[in-house]
Amino acid sequence: MSGRDGRQDRGTAPDEDDTQAQRYGGDHVDFSSATFHAPVIGTQVVQMPPPLPTALHALPAPPPVLSGRGQELDELLGSLDPRRTATHQDGGGVVVSAVAGMGGVGKTALAAAAGALAQREGWFCAELFVDLQGYTPAAQPLPPEAALDKLLRDMGTDPVDIPAGVQERAGLYRSALAALSQADERGRPVLVVADNARDAAEVRPLLPGPGGHRLLATGRGGLHALSGAVHLDLDVLPPGAAADLLARALGCAPCTEGIAELARSCGFLPLALEIAAARIAASAGLTPGRLALRLAGAAARLERLSDRERSLRAVFDASFDQLDERQARMFLLLGSAPGPDTSTEAAAVLADLEHEEAEEVLEGLEAARLVASSRGGGRWAMHDLLADYTRARPRTLVGWPRAWARAQKRLLGHYTALARDASDRVEALPSRPASTGSRFADPAEAWAWLDAERATLVAAALAAPALKHPRAAVALPLRLAHYLDRRRRFEDLEAVSRSAQTAARTVGDQSGEACAFNNLSLALQGKRRFDEAIKALTRAREIAQRVGDAHGEARAFNNLGTALYELGRSGEAIDALTRARELYQRVEDAHGEAQAINNLGLASREAGRSEEAIKAHNRDLEYRRRSGDIHGEATVWNNLGPALQQAGRFEKAAEAAKRADTLYMRVRDENRRRIARDWLSAAGLEEAAKQADAQYMRVRDENRR
Repeated sequence: MSGRDGRQDRGTAPDEDDTQAQRYGGDHVDFSSATFHAPVIGTQVVQMPPPLPTALHALPAPPPVLSGRGQELDELLGSLDPRRTATHQDGGGVVVSAVAGMGGVGKTALAAAAGALAQREGWFCAELFVDLQGYTPAAQPLPPEAALDKLLRDMGTDPVDIPAGVQERAGLYRSALAALSQADERGRPVLVVADNARDAAEVRPLLPGPGGHRLLATGRGGLHALSGAVHLDLDVLPPGAAADLLARALGCAPCTEGIAELARSCGFLPLALEIAAARIAASAGLTPGRLALRLAGAAARLERLSDRERSLRAVFDASFDQLDERQARMFLLLGSAPGPDTSTEAAAVLADLEHEEAEEVLEGLEAARLVASSRGGGRWAMHDLLADYTRARPRTLVGWPRAWARAQKRLLGHYTALARDASDRVEALPSRPASTGSRFADPAEAWAWLDAERATLVAAALAAPALKHPRAAVALPLRLAHYLDRRRRFEDLEAVSRSAQTAARTVGDQSGEACAFNNLSLALQGKRRFDEAIKALTRAREIAQRVGDAHGEARAFNNLGTALYELGRSGEAIDALTRARELYQRVEDAHGEAQAINNLGLASREAGRSEEAIKAHNRDLEYRRRSGDIHGEATVWNNLGPALQQAGRFEKAAEAAKRADTLYMRVRDENRRRIARDWLSAAGLEEAAKQADAQYMRVRDENRR
């Protein structure tokens, strides 16, 4: 039978002297310094057992630099402050703070900083710390019973007194916390920091009992299941704070050359910034600017953001390894999806899942802090460094290239089909209704979808050639042209049009190439690069003539006329627009003919032929009203105003500008509405109209009035 000290019992009853010796842990008791009140014979030295070791102030050292976390630190300290218990919590109850965020975002650093400030203020009689190792590379998560064992030992509990079961240990843990407070002369509570938790189940056994104690838990996800906790989600640093962190670590000014670029290359992630600073400090010839260039041009950025002690890849591996099969697949696919974010609907198409199932998977990834919902929900984004990780990780997955290619093909087909439906809906007129079966109920819904998806659709259009999807590479940019022109997104329009032109030429689609050149001219004209626009239109016209595409040729002449008009070459513009009108008549495109007539009005006004311009615009107005083209009618009114002004009919010109303003407001085209209002104000037409009205009244010319 083993005794508490681990020695074997002898099996016989000990005499009194042996019992005393064993009780005091030695063979001698030293009474040399004692005072005796009777004769004493002999002495004995008693060796008392040393006190058990404790770790009552065990928080890790706070970071030397904590930039950009002032608000979060204040919020965390507010929840830890024991003086607020009576007013903000149930009196004496447990207060739990949960800090969550992606790997490397600085959760432990924030907790350590808050703990250090709390210790300085003397809020607690002890600050205990346990690393639950939920995401520690090459380490198993610490089970609750091991975490409780560690905390009990830190409080000085004799290991032989620690029970085996989780519930029993949790009970003793709460009692030990209470004993620490009772032993403190000020009765202060205890702060317990449970770092690096994988989920709420690992934290719950560590909840302290009543007495005003605080539990601060950190983890990448899953902590929202801690009901009643004060939750704090950490994001990456703002750009200025990230640059400040780098500068402080390197002992230089935030405006130092290359600091801002390096912060951006590190994705403003604190761990990446710290590793980058350490690399620069370790190399005499390495500057922030040079490292930023290396990171910007690195195919394997994660490998460069690592050192002997820390590795971003290992940090991300720890999160990825916790995912189930559906989550891992969705995560890897999203990392290579084009655009800054992806809708739930598109993610479902990408992963070949039903909408509800895809949303559930995405919510799991958000809980793991591997994706984040953006723009009010329904859209999902990923940090740049995590996206880098996904592009490197799949190389080890069996059959991944084929599965990835199929997923990208599904997604691009989805975007192309919806862009077609949306463009049909926004361009539809009562005389030319949209095709049946459109996804969008009305133009407003189509505009809203295009606005929400614009950046992603542009990225998809530009990515399509490299993704070996020739149909999307041509069709998607062409379907976006009208929307991008109306929204005056000329940079995007130029990029997708050039991409479509190259893709169409590669696959021998000459009509598509001519259309792409036409769209390119719209972007170039919008950017006031008219000479380049004329070159693009010349190519479009030549290709259309070669393949017998009269409609494409008409469009090229029409756009050529507007470019020539803008350059002041009104005579050439009138010739080109006359040819465009004839071609539109030949192909029986009344809408295109009306556009050519409207542009003829612009060129005629530029040539000083105001009455011809007014006649042309009025003819166009008839078509716009008949076809129900409200936006086109607004444009004609906007063009009619300057022609009327040129003819000296100021009141009518002002009225035309106001009609344009009203109609642009109806179709929610704020860009062109602002242009119309600016022209009305700059021309001073309202005052001119009043003066003309007064003059006509004096001569009683009611017709002109």
